Amino acid sequence: MSKPTKYILISAAIVTSIIVFVTALLPIIVRNKTVSTLKEATGREVHLSSVSINPFTLTVTVNDFAIAEKTGPPLVAFRKAKASLALASVYKRALILSEIVLDTPSVSLVRTAPNRFNFSDIIDRQPKGKAPEQGKPFLFSLNNISVKNGSIEFDDRMTAGGRKHTVRDLQITIPFISNIPYLADRYVDPRLAAVVNGAPFNFTGKLKPLSKSLETSVHIGLKGLNLPQYLAYAPVPPPVDLTSGRLTLDMDLAYRVSADKKPELILKGGAGLAEVRVNLLDGKPLLRLPSLELKADRLEVLAKSFEFNSIALNGLELFIDRDSNGRWMYDRILGATEKPKEPKEPKAAKDGEKEGKTTFAARSFVSSNGTVHFHDAIPKGGFTSTVSDLNLALKEFSTKPGGSASYDLSLLADDATIKSRGQFALTPLSLTASIQLAEAKVGRAWPYLRQYLTAPVQGTVGLSAEILYSELEGLRVQKGDLAIAGLSTRYGSKEGFDLATLQVKDASFRQSANRLEVGEVRLSGGNLSLSREADGTLSPLSLLAEQPKSKPVPPRKPRREASDKSKEFAYRVQRLQLDGFKLAFTDKTYEEPPRFTLKNTSLTLSNLQGPKFAPMPMTFASTYGKGAGLKARGTLTPAPFRYQGMMSVARLPIRDFEPYFPDSFNFSVIGGTADLSLNLDVAARDGKTKGHFRGSAGVRDFQSIDAVGDQDLLKWESLQFDEFQGELEPFSLNIRQVALNDVYSRVIVRKDGSLNLQDLVKSEAPQPAAAAPVSAMQPPRVATATAPAVPAPTGATSPPKAAPPARQVSVGSVTIQNGTLSFTDNHLPQTFNSTFYNLGGRVSGLSSEESKFADVDLRGNLENHSPMQITGRLNPLRDDLFVDLKISFRDIELSPVTPYSGTYLGYEIDKGKLFLDLKYLIEKKQLSSENRVFIDQFTFGKKVDSNQATNLPVRLAIALLKDRKGEIHLDLPVTGRTDDPQFSIWGLVGQVLKNLLVKAATSPFALLSSLTGGGQDFSTVQFEPGSSILSQGEGQKLEKLAKVLVDRPGVKMELKGFVDKAKDPEGYRQELLERKLRHEKYLYQAKEQKAKELKEGESGETVKLSDEEYKTFLKAVYKKEKFPKPRNALGLVKDLPANEMRKLIIANTVVAEADLQSLARERAATVFNYLVAKGGLPPERLFQGTEDIYHPPAQESAVRSRVEFNAIAR
Repeated sequence: MSKPTKYILISAAIVTSIIVFVTALLPIIVRNKTVSTLKEATGREVHLSSVSINPFTLTVTVNDFAIAEKTGPPLVAFRKAKASLALASVYKRALILSEIVLDTPSVSLVRTAPNRFNFSDIIDRQPKGKAPEQGKPFLFSLNNISVKNGSIEFDDRMTAGGRKHTVRDLQITIPFISNIPYLADRYVDPRLAAVVNGAPFNFTGKLKPLSKSLETSVHIGLKGLNLPQYLAYAPVPPPVDLTSGRLTLDMDLAYRVSADKKPELILKGGAGLAEVRVNLLDGKPLLRLPSLELKADRLEVLAKSFEFNSIALNGLELFIDRDSNGRWMYDRILGATEKPKEPKEPKAAKDGEKEGKTTFAARSFVSSNGTVHFHDAIPKGGFTSTVSDLNLALKEFSTKPGGSASYDLSLLADDATIKSRGQFALTPLSLTASIQLAEAKVGRAWPYLRQYLTAPVQGTVGLSAEILYSELEGLRVQKGDLAIAGLSTRYGSKEGFDLATLQVKDASFRQSANRLEVGEVRLSGGNLSLSREADGTLSPLSLLAEQPKSKPVPPRKPRREASDKSKEFAYRVQRLQLDGFKLAFTDKTYEEPPRFTLKNTSLTLSNLQGPKFAPMPMTFASTYGKGAGLKARGTLTPAPFRYQGMMSVARLPIRDFEPYFPDSFNFSVIGGTADLSLNLDVAARDGKTKGHFRGSAGVRDFQSIDAVGDQDLLKWESLQFDEFQGELEPFSLNIRQVALNDVYSRVIVRKDGSLNLQDLVKSEAPQPAAAAPVSAMQPPRVATATAPAVPAPTGATSPPKAAPPARQVSVGSVTIQNGTLSFTDNHLPQTFNSTFYNLGGRVSGLSSEESKFADVDLRGNLENHSPMQITGRLNPLRDDLFVDLKISFRDIELSPVTPYSGTYLGYEIDKGKLFLDLKYLIEKKQLSSENRVFIDQFTFGKKVDSNQATNLPVRLAIALLKDRKGEIHLDLPVTGRTDDPQFSIWGLVGQVLKNLLVKAATSPFALLSSLTGGGQDFSTVQFEPGSSILSQGEGQKLEKLAKVLVDRPGVKMELKGFVDKAKDPEGYRQELLERKLRHEKYLYQAKEQKAKELKEGESGETVKLSDEEYKTFLKAVYKKEKFPKPRNALGLVKDLPANEMRKLIIANTVVAEADLQSLARERAATVFNYLVAKGGLPPERLFQGTEDIYHPPAQESAVRSRVEFNAIAR
């Protein structure tokens, strides 16, 4: 064997032996040594399944290792561990491991006592020696380090109730760890992932753990970490109880330490909290936070610079309360132990300022769906409120100087909605914002107001405004709007104030000018009830609660410097308006308190400003009581006082103010309203009120009763003073017209002849002229002729002449309308009562000058309420009376004159009305008049036995005069002289009736003819001899008669037919032949089926014949006649000419008495049928009478072939 071969074999044997040793024996040795060493060091059983060594890959593998615990799971265990040594360790002179793998490690830790764990005894077993001296660092490089499927269990038995923590699915990957100089400056990218107590956690980064610069950049990921589990490990017990909360992190952390720079700790990424619930230690809730998300771009912790990309809170819920001692819940959280440290805070703040201020910035901050619960126990009964739907959004917020942020805020405080948005800056401080408040309940503040008020105030408030602030201009408010709805409160005895709406629009305020501008203030739907108490105080003052008395504080003297620089507060309201107000005032200082009410009150003021007042345009309107109207419109200056404008009062009840009337009145006012329309310009100057006025005034529905018998004394509907004007200083008054409407006066003449009008005022002497009412029917010449005489002034005793013009009063005209005068005369043997109704009229321009005439318009009613009207012109004051008047009476009831009709006519008057239209002209004592009479529905009643009654047919006369409407129309002219007119209205009626009765008795149809105006005789209808056919002219007369009779339904008519014994027989024969001819033609057409040739409406009586037909049908009639006819030699009837045949037929026609009787009846029937068919008369109004048919007419010259009429009253 050669020597090289021998060396090779020996080397192979050695290598093989080493390999066998390393692979077979060394693992056993290592395993046994490791187990014994660890068992001795730990005092616990150590289990190691196997150790394997691969000499080729320099890899050591350990399987199923565990250090047992006395009880419970193993303290440390892993399924497999592997380490590979790199060959570079030889020439690098360092420990270099190319791979380290730990598979399924597990650690079980238990804390048994403070600072004592289940492994503490192992530490205690270790020998304590001196620390080794520090020399050169041992170089190493550990590469590809990985831990797979690791787990850690920690059982903390020292916390209350015990806590267990677990780490599952632990995964660790570290590329390398090395202190070799060229490797120490390289970044290491470690990765770690686990589930910590159920919360996924991951960690990645770049590290230089062994570099001198110590640069670290890591990413930390954590999801849903349950925070209350770790609260027990806080170094100081927290003042609150965190019952739930989960932490999520997704952040990058960079930390740098170098010799020439300050350390830097920079964070970026996201963090989140969820399901956070914090309670006070007594269990009361403090905070709820379902979600908080933070996203940071750059958080420089050590530099105190925090810049967030976004901060989002969702569902934040805070619970804030204050106890009855005034301690807030924050005070209870912080505790009293921290209060002594407060004086040291300013010093710490100064030190902090030297180090630099903390800056905070957030591009976006959003808090949504927030809620704040507030309870305050200080007010009596407590106060509780809830703010919900709290949403706040900030953009570009920063605490750095010059930064500007925008915000948007909205919330719901109980029922109130608050919204605000705008921009602001912290340095320098500035703000531009808009704010809106809606549906805020005033009553919610009652717990805080009850110490100042005796009753709660209800209402709803809404406002909006734009707010601006800058350090240069201070505070500014613009576009301010305020709205209060349903404002109400109560005070006194069932009194209070209610306001539907209060609106303030377009308000603005400038702090620099100390000036408030308001566009409009409007109050609508107010209701104020108040009273003056018996002690003179006003009831609304009882709303103020009595305040505890306090010692008076002497007023401070204002600083001159401040007063010189500050501006006096000024304000201006462009428009102040009140609408729909109701006010009620009761004056309880009287035994029977009067009550005054105003409704629908409105007030408008413009240009209201102060402290210096300016003229203010104003309008005022209100309704007093049940309908009185109060109005004013003009310009008002409060100080010095001046008013220019109009004022009006309508339907103001006078009786409401009767408690304030003088006691000397001997009558009572029980009704009446006052009206006033006034234009005035008044001002207070030199202690006096001066100015001028003009307008009109009136008193409506006035009613008074005497104080003796409580009977009506004087009342009227309206007393009007039109177009007056005057001055206040010196006083003057001119009235253009006085009008009195619907006046009622009751005048009583006592048995001694005195009047009841003499004792109206207690202090006045009785009035003479007791007999004045007795002569009331005479013309009132004395009253209107002259005014009362004024004694002529004398030089010695006359008063100053300048005074009377100052109080001059003049009246242009007086008008009375719709008056009633009730007159009772008791001094007669039999009491007389009479009433003149609707008395009224107007007389204007009365003058004694000959050339001037007064216009007259007078009206009235007689006792029976019949209207009268007198219009025209007159001058009763001149010597020669001039009258040009039209007099009209309407609706004069005729039934009251029954005693007269029964006596002179023999009948009562059941009903009827008389109407008169009269025209009178009196000039130079000559009377000329036209009298038109209209009687409506005149009807007689029962018959009265009277020896003075006329025998004339009065009922027939009335029936003839009345048309179908029941009306009678007459026209009667009257002339004469005023010296002896000799006529009266009732005399005129009697004369008319008498004339009508006479004419109705003698010639009723002549009366009808005069009514139609035609002049025809309606008493008869004439016929041609022998005929019963009406001629055209007689038919037209009948139509006129029928028209008259239709208009007079009270008239019936009897018809009688007559014949002329001399002329009618011959005429009857000819008429009979004509009938036979027409009948023959009618029969011929019917037999020969030529009925179509018959005209519509034709019959045997109406068919017409031509000349040829006449001859043809005359022969037919001739043949049918039974009288002997001329014959020829053969004995046949000879043909004769038509004239001969006609003569023979007429000559052989016998007219008997019965034929004439029939002719008379036919004539009456013809007229009867004509009046019914064409005249339209009802048949029951016509009767056919019988009489001697040969009775001659009344006039011998009249035609005897006739029908006569006889009128009968129904």
